Amino acid sequence: MLKEHFRSRGFIEGGIVRNINEDAMDMEALPPFLRTLLVTDGTVTKSLEAFFWENIKVEKRWQEEFILTMDLPFIQAKVDDLTLKREVILRGVSTNDIYAYATSYLRTELLDENIKTQMVEGKIGIGELLREIGLETYREIVDFGREVFQAYNRLDGEPEYVETIYRTYIIHIGGKPAMQITERFPIRLFQNKAK
Repeated sequence: MLKEHFRSRGFIEGGIVRNINEDAMDMEALPPFLRTLLVTDGTVTKSLEAFFWENIKVEKRWQEEFILTMDLPFIQAKVDDLTLKREVILRGVSTNDIYAYATSYLRTELLDENIKTQMVEGKIGIGELLREIGLETYREIVDFGREVFQAYNRLDGEPEYVETIYRTYIIHIGGKPAMQITERFPIRLFQNKAK
């Protein structure tokens, strides 16, 4: 049901949509721009820059190639597969606000060496990189919801708990599911901008 909602339309009669866990979300109650980010298959950084009207920088928080300890069925990755896991934040250059947290899993065997090298360097977002190199991809939104996310924004290293709206999508390259990306958006920032 979820895939059918967001594949070709951004409006759902009645406004209630259920995610893969059958949790209901009232899309109409969300700030309009946040609702737009959840259903779009475009890149987030460019949209955030236009809406908040400031440069957004991608800050790599953590990245490592590792052997999976759990299956990732959305990208057909299994336990013991080698995967690149990457965590970044999208931060406003002027305000220092964190507009999004992103966690990505990449099946590196599906990427050519040039793309893999640039992904590992992580100087720009995945969407920006794919657009810059002109790689033809297909994006598919597979889940979304509301959660309290444990972020590490504080200088003392203590966790900070942030209420977010998230979306998970898959990027297909050459017809194969190559990347699973979950983006989390702090609700507070989008509510404040809507007022």
